[in-house]
Amino acid sequence: MKITKVSNYQLHSTKNNQAKNLSFDGIKNLNSLEKGFKNNLRIVFADVDGTLSASDDFITKRTLDAIEYLHEKNVPIVLTTARCYSDTLPIINQFSHSPNYTIALQGGELVNKNSESIYTNSISKRVGKSLTKWFKSIRANDRQSHLIMYFDDQPYSVSKFQFPWKSNVPVERVKSFEDLFEQNKRLQKAAIFKLNVAADPEYSQLDVIESFESARVPDLALKPSGSAMLEFQNKWVTKDKAINFLLKVLRIDPKNAMVIGDSANDIEMFDFIRSKNGLALAMGNAKDFVKAHANAVVDDVNSDGFAEAVSYLF
Repeated sequence: MKITKVSNYQLHSTKNNQAKNLSFDGIKNLNSLEKGFKNNLRIVFADVDGTLSASDDFITKRTLDAIEYLHEKNVPIVLTTARCYSDTLPIINQFSHSPNYTIALQGGELVNKNSESIYTNSISKRVGKSLTKWFKSIRANDRQSHLIMYFDDQPYSVSKFQFPWKSNVPVERVKSFEDLFEQNKRLQKAAIFKLNVAADPEYSQLDVIESFESARVPDLALKPSGSAMLEFQNKWVTKDKAINFLLKVLRIDPKNAMVIGDSANDIEMFDFIRSKNGLALAMGNAKDFVKAHANAVVDDVNSDGFAEAVSYLF
Protein backbone atom coordinates (compact mmCIF):
# COMPACT_ATOMS: atom_id res chain seq x y z
CA MET A 1 0.00 0.00 0.00
CA LYS A 2 2.73 2.45 0.93
CA ILE A 3 4.69 1.87 -2.26
CA THR A 4 1.55 2.42 -4.28
CA LYS A 5 0.85 5.68 -2.46
CA VAL A 6 4.29 7.08 -3.23
CA SER A 7 4.02 5.98 -6.85
CA ASN A 8 0.64 7.65 -7.17
CA TYR A 9 2.02 10.83 -5.60
CA GLN A 10 4.82 10.99 -8.17
CA LEU A 11 2.42 10.14 -11.01
CA HIS A 12 0.04 12.87 -9.87
CA SER A 13 2.89 15.41 -9.99
CA THR A 14 3.85 14.33 -13.50
CA LYS A 15 0.26 14.42 -14.77
CA ASN A 16 -0.21 17.93 -13.43
CA ASN A 17 2.78 19.15 -15.40
CA GLN A 18 1.75 17.25 -18.52
CA ALA A 19 -1.40 19.33 -18.41
CA LYS A 20 0.86 22.39 -18.64
CA ASN A 21 2.68 20.91 -21.66
CA LEU A 22 5.92 20.83 -19.68
CA SER A 23 6.66 17.11 -19.79
CA PHE A 24 7.12 14.54 -22.52
CA ASP A 25 6.48 10.83 -23.02
CA GLY A 26 9.60 8.68 -23.09
CA ILE A 27 13.25 9.58 -22.66
CA LYS A 28 15.05 11.72 -25.21
CA ASN A 29 18.81 12.02 -25.58
CA LEU A 30 20.97 14.95 -26.62
CA ASN A 31 20.99 13.99 -30.28
CA SER A 32 17.22 14.51 -30.43
CA LEU A 33 17.39 18.14 -29.31
CA GLU A 34 16.40 20.94 -31.60
CA LYS A 35 19.43 22.50 -33.31
CA GLY A 36 18.41 25.90 -31.98
CA PHE A 37 19.80 25.05 -28.55
CA LYS A 38 23.29 24.34 -29.79
CA ASN A 39 25.71 27.28 -29.47
CA ASN A 40 22.87 29.59 -28.35
CA LEU A 41 23.24 29.05 -24.63
CA ARG A 42 24.67 31.94 -22.59
CA ILE A 43 24.48 30.63 -19.02
CA VAL A 44 24.47 27.25 -17.24
CA PHE A 45 22.71 26.45 -13.95
CA ALA A 46 23.94 23.17 -12.45
CA ASP A 47 22.72 21.20 -9.47
CA VAL A 48 25.52 19.80 -7.28
CA ASP A 49 24.75 16.45 -5.65
CA GLY A 50 24.02 13.76 -8.21
CA THR A 51 24.89 16.14 -11.04
CA LEU A 52 28.42 17.49 -10.62
CA SER A 53 29.41 15.12 -7.82
CA ALA A 54 28.40 11.52 -7.25
CA SER A 55 29.55 11.23 -3.63
CA ASP A 56 32.00 12.57 -1.06
CA ASP A 57 32.09 15.92 -2.88
CA PHE A 58 34.47 14.47 -5.49
CA ILE A 59 34.33 15.94 -9.01
CA THR A 60 35.97 14.04 -11.85
CA LYS A 61 38.64 15.63 -14.01
CA ARG A 62 36.36 15.44 -17.04
CA THR A 63 33.66 17.42 -15.27
CA LEU A 64 36.17 19.96 -13.96
CA ASP A 65 37.55 20.36 -17.50
CA ALA A 66 34.00 21.03 -18.75
CA ILE A 67 33.53 23.71 -16.08
CA GLU A 68 36.86 25.29 -17.02
CA TYR A 69 35.87 25.23 -20.69
CA LEU A 70 32.70 27.19 -19.88
CA HIS A 71 34.85 29.75 -18.06
CA GLU A 72 37.11 30.10 -21.10
CA LYS A 73 34.05 30.60 -23.31
CA ASN A 74 32.77 33.32 -20.92
CA VAL A 75 29.64 31.29 -20.18
CA PRO A 76 28.69 31.89 -16.51
CA ILE A 77 28.14 28.76 -14.43
CA VAL A 78 25.80 28.99 -11.46
CA LEU A 79 25.54 26.28 -8.82
CA THR A 80 21.98 25.56 -7.68
CA THR A 81 21.83 23.53 -4.51
CA ALA A 82 19.83 22.82 -1.38
CA ARG A 83 23.08 23.03 0.60
CA CYS A 84 23.93 26.05 2.69
CA TYR A 85 26.73 28.07 1.08
CA SER A 86 29.47 26.95 3.47
CA ASP A 87 28.71 23.33 2.56
CA THR A 88 29.35 24.07 -1.12
CA LEU A 89 32.98 25.09 -0.45
CA PRO A 90 34.42 21.55 -0.81
CA ILE A 91 32.91 21.60 -4.32
CA ILE A 92 33.88 25.17 -5.21
CA ASN A 93 37.45 24.71 -3.99
CA GLN A 94 38.03 22.12 -6.71
CA PHE A 95 37.28 24.64 -9.47
CA SER A 96 40.10 26.54 -11.14
CA HIS A 97 37.84 29.60 -10.97
CA SER A 98 34.97 30.16 -8.55
CA PRO A 99 31.48 29.76 -10.02
CA ASN A 100 30.03 33.09 -11.05
CA TYR A 101 27.18 32.66 -8.60
CA THR A 102 25.82 30.07 -6.19
CA ILE A 103 22.11 29.69 -5.53
CA ALA A 104 22.17 28.03 -2.12
CA LEU A 105 19.45 26.76 0.21
CA GLN A 106 17.15 25.87 -2.67
CA GLY A 107 16.94 29.53 -3.70
CA GLY A 108 17.03 31.02 -0.21
CA GLU A 109 20.39 32.70 -0.75
CA LEU A 110 22.31 34.06 -3.73
CA VAL A 111 26.10 34.37 -3.37
CA ASN A 112 28.57 35.85 -5.87
CA LYS A 113 32.02 34.54 -6.83
CA ASN A 114 33.59 36.61 -4.03
CA SER A 115 31.51 34.74 -1.43
CA GLU A 116 29.36 37.82 -0.85
CA SER A 117 25.69 37.24 -0.14
CA ILE A 118 23.51 39.23 -2.54
CA TYR A 119 20.27 38.31 -0.84
CA THR A 120 18.95 35.84 1.71
CA ASN A 121 15.44 34.79 2.69
CA SER A 122 15.01 33.46 6.23
CA ILE A 123 12.25 31.60 8.08
CA SER A 124 10.60 33.64 10.83
CA LYS A 125 10.85 32.69 14.49
CA ARG A 126 7.09 32.13 14.64
CA VAL A 127 7.11 29.68 11.73
CA GLY A 128 10.22 27.89 13.04
CA LYS A 129 8.55 27.30 16.39
CA SER A 130 5.43 25.93 14.66
CA LEU A 131 7.60 23.50 12.72
CA THR A 132 9.37 22.19 15.83
CA LYS A 133 6.03 21.73 17.58
CA TRP A 134 4.66 19.65 14.67
CA PHE A 135 7.83 17.55 14.42
CA LYS A 136 7.40 16.29 17.98
CA SER A 137 4.49 14.14 16.74
CA ILE A 138 6.74 12.62 14.04
CA ARG A 139 9.62 12.02 16.43
CA ALA A 140 7.32 10.40 19.01
CA ASN A 141 6.51 7.61 16.53
CA ASP A 142 9.88 7.36 14.79
CA ARG A 143 13.11 7.81 16.72
CA GLN A 144 15.08 7.39 13.48
CA SER A 145 13.70 10.66 12.08
CA HIS A 146 15.77 13.72 12.97
CA LEU A 147 15.00 17.44 12.62
CA ILE A 148 17.96 19.58 11.53
CA MET A 149 17.66 23.37 11.55
CA TYR A 150 20.14 25.64 9.81
CA PHE A 151 20.90 28.87 11.66
CA ASP A 152 23.52 31.10 9.97
CA ASP A 153 24.92 28.21 7.88
CA GLN A 154 25.30 25.96 10.94
CA PRO A 155 23.07 22.86 11.20
CA TYR A 156 21.70 22.02 14.67
CA SER A 157 19.74 19.10 16.10
CA VAL A 158 18.39 18.24 19.54
CA SER A 159 19.04 14.53 18.88
CA LYS A 160 22.42 12.84 18.64
CA PHE A 161 22.75 12.95 14.88
CA GLN A 162 25.38 13.46 12.22
CA PHE A 163 24.91 13.39 8.46
CA PRO A 164 25.78 9.96 7.06
CA TRP A 165 27.90 11.70 4.43
CA LYS A 166 30.87 14.04 4.40
CA SER A 167 29.84 17.54 5.46
CA ASN A 168 31.90 20.70 5.66
CA VAL A 169 29.85 21.76 8.70
CA PRO A 170 28.99 18.96 11.18
CA VAL A 171 25.64 19.03 12.97
CA GLU A 172 25.90 20.66 16.39
CA ARG A 173 23.75 19.20 19.14
CA VAL A 174 21.70 21.56 21.32
CA LYS A 175 19.36 20.97 24.26
CA SER A 176 16.59 22.97 22.62
CA PHE A 177 15.96 25.03 19.51
CA GLU A 178 14.32 27.61 21.75
CA ASP A 179 17.66 29.10 22.79
CA LEU A 180 18.60 29.61 19.13
CA PHE A 181 15.33 31.37 18.42
CA GLU A 182 15.87 33.68 21.38
CA GLN A 183 19.37 34.56 20.13
CA ASN A 184 17.71 35.93 16.99
CA LYS A 185 19.87 33.78 14.75
CA ARG A 186 18.86 33.60 11.09
CA LEU A 187 16.90 30.38 10.39
CA GLN A 188 17.64 29.57 6.75
CA LYS A 189 16.03 26.16 6.34
CA ALA A 190 15.08 22.97 8.14
CA ALA A 191 15.19 19.32 7.15
CA ILE A 192 14.00 15.95 8.38
CA PHE A 193 16.44 13.13 7.78
CA LYS A 194 15.30 9.53 8.14
CA LEU A 195 18.14 7.19 9.12
CA ASN A 196 18.18 3.63 7.74
CA VAL A 197 15.18 4.30 5.54
CA ALA A 198 15.75 1.13 3.49
CA ALA A 199 15.60 -1.01 6.63
CA ASP A 200 12.17 0.29 7.66
CA PRO A 201 9.44 -1.16 5.39
CA GLU A 202 6.78 0.63 7.44
CA TYR A 203 8.16 4.09 6.74
CA SER A 204 6.24 6.19 4.24
CA GLN A 205 7.58 9.59 3.27
CA LEU A 206 4.15 10.42 1.92
CA ASP A 207 2.63 9.88 5.38
CA VAL A 208 5.01 12.52 6.77
CA ILE A 209 4.12 14.88 3.91
CA GLU A 210 0.40 14.43 4.57
CA SER A 211 0.93 14.99 8.31
CA PHE A 212 2.76 18.24 7.60
CA GLU A 213 0.03 19.43 5.25
CA SER A 214 -2.61 18.65 7.86
CA ALA A 215 -0.69 20.63 10.47
CA ARG A 216 -0.99 23.76 8.30
CA VAL A 217 2.32 25.28 9.37
CA PRO A 218 2.05 28.80 7.89
CA ASP A 219 4.25 30.16 5.11
CA LEU A 220 6.37 27.01 4.90
CA ALA A 221 6.86 24.69 1.93
CA LEU A 222 7.99 21.07 2.11
CA LYS A 223 10.25 19.71 -0.62
CA PRO A 224 11.26 16.05 -0.88
CA SER A 225 14.95 15.57 -1.65
CA GLY A 226 15.46 11.85 -2.07
CA SER A 227 13.77 9.04 -0.15
CA ALA A 228 15.37 9.94 3.19
CA MET A 229 15.25 13.74 3.21
CA LEU A 230 12.47 16.31 3.47
CA GLU A 231 13.42 20.00 3.37
CA PHE A 232 11.46 23.03 4.58
CA GLN A 233 11.76 26.65 3.49
CA ASN A 234 9.61 29.71 3.04
CA LYS A 235 6.95 28.85 0.48
CA TRP A 236 8.10 31.67 -1.82
CA VAL A 237 11.71 30.35 -1.88
CA THR A 238 12.42 28.20 -4.93
CA LYS A 239 15.27 27.59 -7.34
CA ASP A 240 13.24 28.90 -10.26
CA LYS A 241 12.52 32.25 -8.57
CA ALA A 242 16.22 32.70 -7.80
CA ILE A 243 17.13 31.79 -11.39
CA ASN A 244 14.55 34.21 -12.76
CA PHE A 245 15.89 37.00 -10.52
CA LEU A 246 19.50 36.40 -11.59
CA LEU A 247 18.62 36.22 -15.29
CA LYS A 248 16.90 39.61 -15.02
CA VAL A 249 19.92 41.10 -13.24
CA LEU A 250 22.28 39.72 -15.91
CA ARG A 251 19.85 40.63 -18.72
CA ILE A 252 19.93 37.12 -20.15
CA ASP A 253 16.82 35.74 -21.83
CA PRO A 254 15.69 32.44 -20.21
CA LYS A 255 15.59 30.87 -23.68
CA ASN A 256 19.39 31.15 -23.66
CA ALA A 257 19.74 29.33 -20.33
CA MET A 258 20.50 25.69 -19.59
CA VAL A 259 19.62 23.95 -16.32
CA ILE A 260 20.76 20.46 -15.36
CA GLY A 261 19.89 18.35 -12.34
CA ASP A 262 18.74 15.00 -11.03
CA SER A 263 16.38 15.44 -8.06
CA ALA A 264 12.74 16.19 -7.38
CA ASN A 265 13.79 19.59 -6.07
CA ASP A 266 15.13 20.40 -9.56
CA ILE A 267 11.72 20.03 -11.21
CA GLU A 268 10.74 23.62 -10.48
CA MET A 269 13.75 24.99 -12.38
CA PHE A 270 13.19 22.49 -15.22
CA ASP A 271 9.60 23.62 -15.63
CA PHE A 272 10.44 27.32 -15.46
CA ILE A 273 13.22 27.17 -18.05
CA ARG A 274 11.24 24.93 -20.39
CA SER A 275 8.23 27.23 -20.17
CA LYS A 276 10.53 30.03 -21.40
CA ASN A 277 11.90 27.88 -24.26
CA GLY A 278 15.21 27.28 -22.53
CA LEU A 279 16.96 23.94 -22.10
CA ALA A 280 16.42 21.57 -19.16
CA LEU A 281 18.56 18.43 -18.94
CA ALA A 282 18.08 15.55 -16.52
CA MET A 283 20.91 13.31 -15.40
CA GLY A 284 20.69 9.62 -16.25
CA ASN A 285 20.58 8.82 -12.52
CA ALA A 286 17.40 10.89 -12.04
CA LYS A 287 14.12 9.14 -11.32
CA ASP A 288 11.78 8.76 -14.29
CA PHE A 289 9.25 11.23 -12.87
CA VAL A 290 12.06 13.83 -12.76
CA LYS A 291 13.24 13.02 -16.29
CA ALA A 292 9.70 13.64 -17.49
CA HIS A 293 10.21 17.39 -16.89
CA ALA A 294 13.36 17.72 -19.00
CA ASN A 295 13.98 18.33 -22.69
CA ALA A 296 16.46 15.45 -22.76
CA VAL A 297 18.45 13.06 -20.59
CA VAL A 298 22.25 12.76 -20.47
CA ASP A 299 24.51 10.07 -18.99
CA ASP A 300 24.46 9.49 -15.24
CA VAL A 301 26.78 11.29 -12.84
CA ASN A 302 29.25 8.37 -12.72
CA SER A 303 29.61 8.64 -16.51
CA ASP A 304 30.13 12.43 -16.47
CA GLY A 305 26.73 13.36 -17.88
CA PHE A 306 27.38 17.07 -17.20
CA ALA A 307 30.60 16.98 -19.24
CA GLU A 308 28.76 15.13 -22.00
CA ALA A 309 26.20 17.93 -22.19
CA VAL A 310 28.84 20.68 -22.30
CA SER A 311 30.83 18.85 -24.97
CA TYR A 312 27.79 18.41 -27.19
CA LEU A 313 26.20 21.84 -26.72
CA PHE A 314 29.25 24.10 -26.68
